[in-house]
Amino acid sequence: MSDLAGQLHIRLHTDAAPAVRITSSRPLTAARVLAGKPVATVAGQLPLLFSVCGTAQAVACARACEAALGLAPAPSAREARTLLLRAETAKEHLWRLLLDWPKALARLDAAQGAVHLAAQSAEREAAMAAAMRAFLQLRAVLGTGGDPFLPGAGSIRPAADGVDAARAVLAATATEQVFGADAGQWLATTPTAADLHHWAADTATPAAALVRAVTGAGLADFGRCDVDPLPAAAEASGLLHQLAPLLADADADAFVAAPRLDGQARETTPLARELARGGLVAALVADHGNGLLPRLAALLAELARDTARLGARVQDATDEPEDAAIAVAAEPGTDLGPCVGVGAAPAARGLLVHRVVVSPAATPDSAQVRDYRILAPTEWNFHPEGVVARGLADIAAAGAGQRAATSASGHLEALARLHVTAVDPCVDYRLSVS
Repeated sequence: MSDLAGQLHIRLHTDAAPAVRITSSRPLTAARVLAGKPVATVAGQLPLLFSVCGTAQAVACARACEAALGLAPAPSAREARTLLLRAETAKEHLWRLLLDWPKALARLDAAQGAVHLAAQSAEREAAMAAAMRAFLQLRAVLGTGGDPFLPGAGSIRPAADGVDAARAVLAATATEQVFGADAGQWLATTPTAADLHHWAADTATPAAALVRAVTGAGLADFGRCDVDPLPAAAEASGLLHQLAPLLADADADAFVAAPRLDGQARETTPLARELARGGLVAALVADHGNGLLPRLAALLAELARDTARLGARVQDATDEPEDAAIAVAAEPGTDLGPCVGVGAAPAARGLLVHRVVVSPAATPDSAQVRDYRILAPTEWNFHPEGVVARGLADIAAAGAGQRAATSASGHLEALARLHVTAVDPCVDYRLSVS
């Protein structure tokens, strides 16, 4: 089954209006191919059809279907979902920190040290490959004890040694390549901006080098713009109640393509999540807004938190909002009409929301999907008036008048790619600068 990710095309103009134009080839209504299929079949096929952040897709799907059908997973299935979601986020953040950010910074001559970091990539690539294998191993092991993503999943019993081995590799990668110490220890000892800078100066990991490169090049505020985040995880249920009628409206396709909340474009990223938690990222945002250094710190903080909690039982952290079952029944189902569920999951790049309409059936096993919609982080963050567009508009304004210089044009493109990498699209993109 083909992955329907699509592509973004971002155009940056230094001498024309609008300065930024973002278009998308993403098939935003493709989930409708699931209509007419049994709920269990949809739960199995959807992560294959939309494989970017496949675990988050599976969690959001399961939660939406469970809300629609009035089901609840067994505690062990819920624990497996949360464990794999944490691992997926950790794996994605490792990829950004070890591969994508060094490559983007290396394009800038001003980012001293980043060029060397990008050139010395073999060790990081090997570490990332090991982390990928560990994640795939974890996913396979968790699947051998039963399908945790089946709506209303029963108890699962994966092999504990396989789970522990995969956890250990992910934790070791974070320790050796990112923090230079235990992830929980880093989180506890890095609550302020000063602590972050002390850590970066004293640590020899590639991630610490990124912090030094960003600050040394004067890029801490880079990309700063005025875009509010979506409500925090603690308010997720209320947010879903707000989104449910918008996803059911006659203009729902237009909303999914360019979503707004209370009339405003919003941001949903690791930065938005960490800002709500306070601490390090909130302190950096106070000084640098939603600039580059706070975004980098958010990846570090969230990676540390997820890595530290990979070895913890879900029951030990059930009071934390991101572990809540944030699925709601948008319209109470009856025997005479369809059942509607809206479910969400905190994907690595932002909040992922699914809405499903299920035909009423005598039993959950015989229920069929009537309609399916997905609202992904990409559409929030790459909204025509969103955080990427506004940041790029400032970059275009700074580059106006320098268009004739080849070096200036190349620098402008490098800055634009750095901003896009920092916000992080869920899909591939093309960038043109003129």
